[in-house]
Amino acid sequence: MSVASPLHRPSPSHAQNLPYTAVLEIMRAARDNDYDEYSAGGRFVRWDTHESVAPYVPLCKAWEPAATLVLYQSLSIFGTDRADKFLATVAEKPELADMVRKLVVGLGDDVEGMDDGNGQAADSIKLIQVIAACPNLTHLQIRPLHASARSVLLPVVRSKSLVALVCAPRLTRSESSWDQMLYSAHFDLLLPTLTSLELDIPLFPQTTFSPRIRHLAPFPLTRLAVHAELRSECVWDLLEAAGSTLEHVYLYFEHLLPIKETADALAKTATSVQTLEFLSNLTIDQLEDFDPDVEPTLDRILPLFKNLHFLAVSTTDISNNLFRLLPPCLKRLRLHGYSTNGLVGIGIEMLNALADPAVDIHLEELSVFDTAEAWGGQEGIALFGRACAARGVRLTFLEDPVD
Repeated sequence: MSVASPLHRPSPSHAQNLPYTAVLEIMRAARDNDYDEYSAGGRFVRWDTHESVAPYVPLCKAWEPAATLVLYQSLSIFGTDRADKFLATVAEKPELADMVRKLVVGLGDDVEGMDDGNGQAADSIKLIQVIAACPNLTHLQIRPLHASARSVLLPVVRSKSLVALVCAPRLTRSESSWDQMLYSAHFDLLLPTLTSLELDIPLFPQTTFSPRIRHLAPFPLTRLAVHAELRSECVWDLLEAAGSTLEHVYLYFEHLLPIKETADALAKTATSVQTLEFLSNLTIDQLEDFDPDVEPTLDRILPLFKNLHFLAVSTTDISNNLFRLLPPCLKRLRLHGYSTNGLVGIGIEMLNALADPAVDIHLEELSVFDTAEAWGGQEGIALFGRACAARGVRLTFLEDPVD
């Protein structure tokens, strides 16, 4: 007579028996698949927020510690509802705030898009409380806040040991200035621990700034991005304060920078910088003051660069003599033709330099963003392409049609 086999109790879940390190790697993999592109940060330092890990926290008790750690390492807090929930949670469990390393704070798309400024002041203070509650922040992105919160924001930011700070712009520019003067000058944001600073904020040349920082100790910045209308003196100070350590620089302006002083400040980066984007998209009024007979900014300093392998420059800041000035280290060059001033088209001097065997050219890639008319139409572009190909330079011409 056969004997029935005893009932088998379900074995413990394999998931529950996984070691903590294995679960942590699973959570990190889930985090890394959040987006095809990074969702936070700026031009140089970018990261993902980890909200998609949240469903894993209650899924399995054994997974909770690892999922919680990954979730809280990188957060985005938009609006006061989420700010209130976060502050209430960390008040009950302070160890969660200790986990936060990367943070994005903002008023939220709807509030940020408003012109009247009603309510943004109080909401901004609440978001600053979120920053203050996180003692171990290393990466911070600040969406526009109300300018009245400035006196509260700056001491909080200065109290952190940040390595990356991104000051982001409003979603849409408007005549409303409720966020204007949130930052009165760049050196409010220079911290001794910062290695990356990105300013994409609505400042204007006529804004009143605090005293200059020329004589302050150098700052250890390796990455600097400025997409804001800072006064020329502020730009020079930033470059000079961090010049010897800067490796990646992005500067975009819509006003003329004095050529000699700007060239002198950029020269401070010549031994360290590896990528440089120097873009002047001048307004019509500014172009009236543009003098094509003055040696442009980049012509004065290009040969000084020792480690520069990528350069993007507007054609108002370089001349047709550029092939005779390129440093041997430069491999990729991008030209932006924002206007018909400055370097216009290929120019006979450029063709002569390409044809001159005495000119030592190590350039591998050249990209041009300009109108076809400025380069002699398709015939002129083809002529330039053949001249580049003969020197082993790959030319890409992306036409920017005239409006």
